[in-house]
Amino acid sequence: MKSVLVVVAHGDDMEFMCAGTIYRWVKEYNYPVYELILTDNRKGTYTLRESEIIVRSKQESIDAGKILGLKEVRFGNFIDGELEDIPRKYIRNIIIDMIREVKANIVLSWDPFANGEDHPDHRVTALTTYEAISFCSNPNFGTPGLYPLHFVSEAYWFAKKPESAKTFVDITDTIEVKIDALLKHETQMELTFGSLMLEAEILGIDISGLKDADRNTRNQLIANAVREYTAEKGKHCGYKHAEQFRYENFGMLEMVLGQKIIQPEFPPIEI
Repeated sequence: MKSVLVVVAHGDDMEFMCAGTIYRWVKEYNYPVYELILTDNRKGTYTLRESEIIVRSKQESIDAGKILGLKEVRFGNFIDGELEDIPRKYIRNIIIDMIREVKANIVLSWDPFANGEDHPDHRVTALTTYEAISFCSNPNFGTPGLYPLHFVSEAYWFAKKPESAKTFVDITDTIEVKIDALLKHETQMELTFGSLMLEAEILGIDISGLKDADRNTRNQLIANAVREYTAEKGKHCGYKHAEQFRYENFGMLEMVLGQKIIQPEFPPIEI
């Protein structure tokens, strides 16, 4: 039995990047999965008031978590888009404390070493999560005495432009659950669709027929885009749909003992 923790910056990060894999851990392996969302998503809108989107986004994340069978969705409540203004040690300690509390063996987050990441919140989340994994076994980090020290053995890093990422998880049987969970983030889907319309307007492309698209039409367009994206990932390894990660194994025990100890459920694939 392993415990899994997903650390993300925003409410829909997990669903976009790794929800199909998460659902496999829950359903096939019965692993408890927890999610830590660091920001309040307040900047994820073109139209809503901050007070409204913060409340709605939290509930959407909870509802999406129920679809995926998560044990808990927890919120850091930092201001969206401003993680870089918070001393990193404070964010790192929150992550360390939760790693220790849930005894996470596997952690998923944004890749701290991937290039091409434009969102500052993603970059901060990636680096602080990497540091939290590295120091959660050190008594001088985290909140002293709050939880017993812990050791994380595995990480699955995701990225918009993955590099050296050789782990492809088959989500053919979980792609629709991934999409259902993603579409629970109505505020983020509205933002995504609004961004698409603005891009078309700036580029002089007429998609005005979609301007008044209802929720079902909008969601269907997003769902189809997700299916195409995961299908492209799957081509690398013969899967109909896949999610891609850079897998990392932590610790020295395997080297000291000279034998393989950690067995990943989804081993890297040479392509």
